Amino acid sequence: MRSTGRTVVGLDRSGDQLRLARRRDLAPLLQGDGTTLPFASGVFGTVTMLWVSTDIGDFPGLLGEAARVLRTGGLLLFYGVHPCFNGPHIENREDGALIIHPTYHLKGWHQRGSWWRQGGIRDRVGMSQVPLADLINAFIDAGLAIERVYEPGEQPIPSILAIRASAR
Repeated sequence: MRSTGRTVVGLDRSGDQLRLARRRDLAPLLQGDGTTLPFASGVFGTVTMLWVSTDIGDFPGLLGEAARVLRTGGLLLFYGVHPCFNGPHIENREDGALIIHPTYHLKGWHQRGSWWRQGGIRDRVGMSQVPLADLINAFIDAGLAIERVYEPGEQPIPSILAIRASAR
């Protein structure tokens, strides 16, 4: 495998997740809050955000911090929940169809939906909803230029949203 010249640094709030990650990778792994990153401004060429928008209450703050630590022209890669078709307002039917409940525009933390799988992770810890317009505007407000938006996967209704943006 050819080196990219990059050094991977991981950050997570969960000590349990970091313990699991340390078993798999020797990269520096830090416990911390993504809305107050322990790094100087402009030190990273690339920041990757994976599956975070539903697990944090301050998504705009998270993007603002990611933009702060990026060098000018640096790349931010977001990969996570599609806010229109995957979230606290979505009820999955057995036939593959989705029911979109009117809670889509209710931003912030949702503790429980009666349609959530009982005992599942979301039923136990809840999840945050960031409607699509708010998600895109958070990129813009953080000073990031959106270059591409993807809905990866083969399924007829996308559950994933990926965004490539650069720091200005």
